Amino acid sequence: MFSYVEDSSIQTDNKEKDPLINYDFELSSQKPDVQNNVSPNHSDSRQEVKLYRRRWWLLFVYGLTGIAKGQVYNTWPPLSGSLILAYHWSDSAIAQIPGATTITSAVVSLPLMYLVQKKGLRFGMVLAISSLTIGCLMAVICINTNHSIWTLLIGYCFNGVTSSMLLSSGSLLSVTWFPVSERTTATAVCTMSLQFGIGFGFITGPYFTDVQITDGNVINSTNLTEGFIQSVVTGIHRVVYFDLALVLLCLVMIVAYFPSEPPYPPSKSQLQNETMITGYAEGVKSLLLNKQFWVLLIVTGFTYATSISWLSLVSAGYRPLGVGQETAGWIGLLSIIFSVLGSLLVSKAADHFLRKSKLIAQISIGFGIVNIVILVCITQRYITLPVNILIVFLYILTINTSIGLGSVLPLCYELGCEIGYPVKEGLVGCLVTIAAYLFLFLYYVIYLTPAFTNDTHWMSWTTLGCSVAAFILLFTIKDHYPRIDMEESHSTDNVAD
Repeated sequence: MFSYVEDSSIQTDNKEKDPLINYDFELSSQKPDVQNNVSPNHSDSRQEVKLYRRRWWLLFVYGLTGIAKGQVYNTWPPLSGSLILAYHWSDSAIAQIPGATTITSAVVSLPLMYLVQKKGLRFGMVLAISSLTIGCLMAVICINTNHSIWTLLIGYCFNGVTSSMLLSSGSLLSVTWFPVSERTTATAVCTMSLQFGIGFGFITGPYFTDVQITDGNVINSTNLTEGFIQSVVTGIHRVVYFDLALVLLCLVMIVAYFPSEPPYPPSKSQLQNETMITGYAEGVKSLLLNKQFWVLLIVTGFTYATSISWLSLVSAGYRPLGVGQETAGWIGLLSIIFSVLGSLLVSKAADHFLRKSKLIAQISIGFGIVNIVILVCITQRYITLPVNILIVFLYILTINTSIGLGSVLPLCYELGCEIGYPVKEGLVGCLVTIAAYLFLFLYYVIYLTPAFTNDTHWMSWTTLGCSVAAFILLFTIKDHYPRIDMEESHSTDNVAD
């Protein structure tokens, strides 16, 4: 088994003196020691690789921004009961809010990634956090004026730019700053931070509103007191201002320090990639003509996109079972937390067993399928349980399903980079993101259909069917890892250096 040993393969820069604030920011991808694209000592610079401690700071900032974006994305669905009472919005209208983000992300992903490849990661992150800030300000305007959902939808179109950047560029950040032995784990932190933020949204909304909204409250809204309604409105305001504060913190951190790339790459294979990776237009063409890549896109949509759509609507989906808004929020939060932890464990296993990513993904999806089957039987009332036992089973089964299906996203990104090689990782991540968001949008479109809005049983059935299809499709993907092969081919030279 190939082992990537950090202290013998690459050089850790222990003399980092760059301050966090007074850094010479550059939007281009030009290296600090390169003038007019010519290095004073070209042969030496291309053979030197280093690790920088600052990579952990960048991963932290990227992850925190993902958490903020996930929180903003999932602010409204868990508050569906509160929004119906306070603003008289319908369930279908509330489902359009994340849908606006989804369709915008799919539309802007390709041009955005083109700009990121031209201008660098810093440009993309500044653009992403600026768009998220605008979206939050639009939400503030919405709740303080006429409560028009169209104002909110416009803001969430801006948020779509942020979603596209954060999901597309996780693998690009990992390959730019991290060695092979840390790449999948770094990608997992980048991608799963967004999912953790979505889980965070399940509990912050009900917590700040401080009101337990049940199906009975929604049905008998005319019997509620004015004071009760006003407390619901006040709680919604707290959530929106919390979102804005968190986003402004991320804005300050990104503007303060987020360089596009290190002075020297983290691995020998990255040096080789600079001459082997195809251009933007050629890369898009290469990926679109790759049948294996198309299969991976479908697998991503059938697992991550379907499961996260199902989970974000769990408040509405479990309401017919007598589950309140706050309880559904806790189920969603814990499901996301354990899904993130599961993703990190799965990614760490993939980093250790470098050529077993597909097998690990299949095991994870299989685990999710077993749990969603039992969950379908409960939601369809094939299995009837007392209320207290029902709640416990909903916690366990929803958490396990989220772990099984949600944990495969980082593996999909990394498998996509291997299948699409030598296309740049950012472009691969961009197309995987587009596929995920198209499936997300399709799920929300189905939910907006009146027949499906009123009968939520289809949610669990859809998740089950898509998971089984994804498990089968993975058998058609070949085990081929050219990036790992290249790293092994340079391992002897790395040790000599």
